Amino acid sequence: MKTNKSLRHAFALSGALAIALTTGSLMAADTAKVAKTPKAEAAATDILTYKLALAEDGKTYQVIMKPSVTPKPDISLTGQVTIKAPHDSGFAVTGLTSAVEGANWVEASRVDAPKEDAKSDYISFSFVGLQGASARNYNWEAGKEQVIFSFQNEGGCIDGVSLMAKDDAFNAAPNSANTNPGNQFTNLGWGAVSDNHYAGNEGEAISCKK
Repeated sequence: MKTNKSLRHAFALSGALAIALTTGSLMAADTAKVAKTPKAEAAATDILTYKLALAEDGKTYQVIMKPSVTPKPDISLTGQVTIKAPHDSGFAVTGLTSAVEGANWVEASRVDAPKEDAKSDYISFSFVGLQGASARNYNWEAGKEQVIFSFQNEGGCIDGVSLMAKDDAFNAAPNSANTNPGNQFTNLGWGAVSDNHYAGNEGEAISCKK
């Protein structure tokens, strides 16, 4: 089963990319300066790692991110995070909370038990930086982890919840649901509007506290 919870969010994504492409001369100048530096050349891809962790309360899932480069300018445009939950757990997201001021991470789409992995449900969260004025609020620093958003399951902690890996069978174009679940993040200080600066995942699948 596939659901899309926010058409307005999809339209906002298109609008944000259009705005980013036509931003003022100051942003363009800053980006041009960065593009000439060795760091910017190395920052085209593989910058930001994702990690899924369990908070001290034993029931809150935290999405944590860490960059390898400090972006200049620090302008976060769009992001997507996809998790996998055991299909037989009936995982239902509740209490979704953005940790970055002004950011509006939402549960954007869900595909339950696709044929690529019928034992898993795929849940995607996304945000648009220019919606809610959060584009400059992430304050990324090289090597520094920060919680980006958190959520819970209506039925409590479930073992085996994880981030979708790059080589996951469902992360293909096209997949059986005709969706794009790929993890993604774009920041102008790391490269172009069209770049995906997601590098990969750290950590293991969630193991609930006994």
